[in-house]
Amino acid sequence: MGAATVLVPTAHTAAPSTCQGSAAKGRVGVSPGAGILGLNDSDLTRELTAARDAGVGLVRVDVDWSVIEPQRGARTWTSLDRVVNKITSLGMCPTGVVAYTPRWAQNSSDNPTDSHFRPADPATFAAFAKDAAIRYQNSIGIWEIWNEPNLNIFYKPAPDTAGYGRLLSAASAALRTLSPAPTVISGGLAPAVDNGRDIAPLTFLKALYTANLKNTFDAVAVHPYTFPALPNDPSTRSYSTFQRMWDMHDFMTANGDGGKLLWMTESGAPTGTNSVAVSEDVQAQTIQILLASARDTAWVGPAFIYNIRDTGTNTNDIEQNFGLLRNNFTPKKSYQTVKDFTAASTPPSTSTPPSTSTPPSTSTPPSTSTPPSTSSQPTTPVASTPATAPQFGSS
Repeated sequence: MGAATVLVPTAHTAAPSTCQGSAAKGRVGVSPGAGILGLNDSDLTRELTAARDAGVGLVRVDVDWSVIEPQRGARTWTSLDRVVNKITSLGMCPTGVVAYTPRWAQNSSDNPTDSHFRPADPATFAAFAKDAAIRYQNSIGIWEIWNEPNLNIFYKPAPDTAGYGRLLSAASAALRTLSPAPTVISGGLAPAVDNGRDIAPLTFLKALYTANLKNTFDAVAVHPYTFPALPNDPSTRSYSTFQRMWDMHDFMTANGDGGKLLWMTESGAPTGTNSVAVSEDVQAQTIQILLASARDTAWVGPAFIYNIRDTGTNTNDIEQNFGLLRNNFTPKKSYQTVKDFTAASTPPSTSTPPSTSTPPSTSTPPSTSTPPSTSSQPTTPVASTPATAPQFGSS
């Protein structure tokens, strides 16, 4: 890459010593999406300080190749540097999701129209990922490879497990040449069904294992959105990405990979007036269930909540209303839920044998002290149920 190649770590505020992937079990994170990179300094500080004050320890940050290197060999890191430095200066841990392709690195035969088209050459993508990891070696020790590669809107021209597998393999190999090697996470799988356009998370995961790619990642990322239903609503069992995590881990265990964790790198629920939005009470309950599962289920890693703050004020636009805070920075009930949870919780020991049975039941409020009951299937729905599986991606 010539002059664009970064050979040594760039000086950044060092991340806390607890930022290694091995220390992430049961922790609370936030996934604010690409919008955080465009915030002014005042709003950036207010958002991240609010997250820190709620007990958040991890912040998932987009490392968007198409934004950083829109012209080959000319990289601009300023916005990302600013956000990473602010996160670490507040004592939190940034995690990187490296994704998306500048036009010059796309395959012209794909007729690309945006940055979500696959790279023409996985090795070129991997070289960028390695350079980013070197630049932030003192700050970011956890790297997620792409975002929601099972959805057509995020991996174009169409989701392709073989193509994504080549991308994951190349990036993982490049990152693991560093010392110390960072934690590598497969791209977060979004809610989807096998419909000829998107690929269900379990189907996608099975394909990676069939292709003998299990050694290319240290953990599996999932985005278990279930709104407007609660994550443990049994009526959504057939497609709920949250509940299918139990099936995913059973499959991993059957393939000798039961020791790996599933990381919920993005999830939440929108408030507002849209037909699939939820009340602030249901949003808070959703987040409580997610956080309790990360703490109490031995094979679930951290849980990242989307988003810190509402990105707008249009209550009918679900994308604008995922925040723990309203757009004016006033807290929703879910903010206090996170704050109370982190104040009361201690992540469990990872030596606990993994549970491989059923998700927690909705028949009682989610426990904050004991693991979910594994004696029976969930029984009682609490929130309304979507007619079809949610199709959502936010980064």
